Amino acid sequence: MCDDLMIRLKEAGIDTDGTLKRFAGNADLYEKFLVKFMDDDTFAGIKPAFDSNDQEAALNTSYTLKGVAGNLGMTRLYEACSNTVALIRADEFEKARDSYEELKNAYEEVCSLIR
Repeated sequence: MCDDLMIRLKEAGIDTDGTLKRFAGNADLYEKFLVKFMDDDTFAGIKPAFDSNDQEAALNTSYTLKGVAGNLGMTRLYEACSNTVALIRADEFEKARDSYEELKNAYEEVCSLIR
């Protein structure tokens, strides 16, 4: 992994140190997973789930993205997903729907760093 990417990730609040520990110090493997993250379509399923009032799909996609974000050290995205998941589980679907914009912003920030 290039040092420039690692520095940008760290400066943006990505927990690169913790993530590298989970990847046994293998920065190349970490980079592979960041590239795979960009190809993953989980995020793309969240808004349609909210738009169609599909609480189960909204929960499943948000929860899946939360796990991926947590494993890759994407703290802000993880927290946004956690908030959305908690709201859906608390049967506050409208508030969860309203939280989508924060989740989207966190996702787009991470994507812009990786590109």
